[in-house]
Amino acid sequence: MTVPRFPEPADPDPSPRRTRAGAVIVGPTVRARYTPGALIGLPLVSLLLSPFAGAGIQQWRYSRLRDGQDGLLEQLLAPAWVQLLLGAAMLWVLFALWALVPLLLTQRVVLLDEDQGSVALRKGLRIIQRAPVSQVDHAVGEAERGGMALIGIRTPGGVGQPLQQWVIPEVGWDAASFDGLRVLQAAAGLRPAPPRAELVRENRRVRRARSHRELADRLGMPWREEYEHDDAAFQAEFDRVRRVLGGKEQARDADPRS
Repeated sequence: MTVPRFPEPADPDPSPRRTRAGAVIVGPTVRARYTPGALIGLPLVSLLLSPFAGAGIQQWRYSRLRDGQDGLLEQLLAPAWVQLLLGAAMLWVLFALWALVPLLLTQRVVLLDEDQGSVALRKGLRIIQRAPVSQVDHAVGEAERGGMALIGIRTPGGVGQPLQQWVIPEVGWDAASFDGLRVLQAAAGLRPAPPRAELVRENRRVRRARSHRELADRLGMPWREEYEHDDAAFQAEFDRVRRVLGGKEQARDADPRS
């Protein structure tokens, strides 16, 4: 009896971000990088520093009271908790503006115009270089945060001419940022990379296997190929070897000796 073989599921289609004109964005947008910090990180920092801002608001209120101004605003700012909340809100707005300006000025992405068959390197708010998609020699990138993409552009001189390297930071910021690179690879006739989630899982598996191999080497524990993918099998054998070395379990022939 022949066991039927089912084809492996294909990778999902990329879902990159696009500009209003429809160009594919390779790399994270300002909004994608700015939103997590503005909504999570900066509010926490503002709350931690709110006593300093609250003290400034309190001194400002006292100065107005000394000048004989005791209106609705001064009465609203009388409670300490109002001063703290207002101080935190003011710091949040200030920090948010400070964080936004550098991102706007230094953001670096590649725009792929599929209709015209061209790519453009954008830094900040302006395009600094353009090239046809046919001149893309390679496009590789790291799927995890902190990684970058390298896009090689052939100069019109042809073979033997040096390649121009476009560097795109944080291309693995999220799935949409990395999907832009995958679309560019397909448009340039290159083999598209697997989805970001798949690559991240594989990288984590490799790091776990490397860590497990180091632990096994320290104990003198024989390494098996199944440990590369089966964490439970490694952990069970690792615990057993530790018990053997601790004298709590009888050793087998291939076990290390203490």
